[in-house]
Amino acid sequence: MARKRRTALEAWGRELALARDGKSLSQEELAKAVFMSQSLVAMWETGKRTPKADDLARCEEILGTNGFLSRMLAELAAREVAHEWLDQWIAVEERATTLLTFESIIVPGLLQTPDYARAILDSEELVAARLERQRVLDEGEPPMLVALLAEAVLRQQVGGAEVLREQLRHLAEMAQRRTISVQVVPPDAPACAKFAGPFVVASLDGAPDVAYVDNQLRGEVVEGHADVAALRRMFEYFRADALSHRETIDLIEKAADQCTTP
Repeated sequence: MARKRRTALEAWGRELALARDGKSLSQEELAKAVFMSQSLVAMWETGKRTPKADDLARCEEILGTNGFLSRMLAELAAREVAHEWLDQWIAVEERATTLLTFESIIVPGLLQTPDYARAILDSEELVAARLERQRVLDEGEPPMLVALLAEAVLRQQVGGAEVLREQLRHLAEMAQRRTISVQVVPPDAPACAKFAGPFVVASLDGAPDVAYVDNQLRGEVVEGHADVAALRRMFEYFRADALSHRETIDLIEKAADQCTTP
């Protein structure tokens, strides 16, 4: 079995533990010095919790790390691609019977080609992780994926004309699977006035629906019943103004043919 990837918080917690060991302090001794519980310090060191800025400043003063731990925590948090929510969401995708996804800017990750994904993501590691997630559509009993896209998604020059053309051809091909439905919302539809960020609603056997909401910095798994229900209603509102599945495939194929390299 492959070793689980260490998260950014776990990596940071290890540095805290090394700094504490370097001062020959036990977790209990450090906890007393910063007026915290030993169990809380243990959670910091295992990446289960992060300290408040004031508490971390007191730790740094005692450990003599001169702001290193604070800077490292900020940098790792900024680079971390939210592995906590990502791991949680991958588990949801693997159990889902239905995935309702809405995108207003780019093709949904589960339907992206490798080159299209590379144009969006910052590293091959992230591209590989995204492509690995796509296996959920091919193995076992795949979920029913209903992808609702703003028409602008078909025009965004992600990666250039050639990359976009291949992506649109792939999207049209995937849309013809029995377990995948793609529908486009035209730009003159009243629903466009309500477009905001992308989201996904997952239905699970024997468990409440779960949602994922994306933003410019990171994603968030949403489990609150009222919030998930509101996203589902929004999806159905957008879908009411969408083209039919067949009309959508025709539009995607036409958009692919119109992609030309300058």
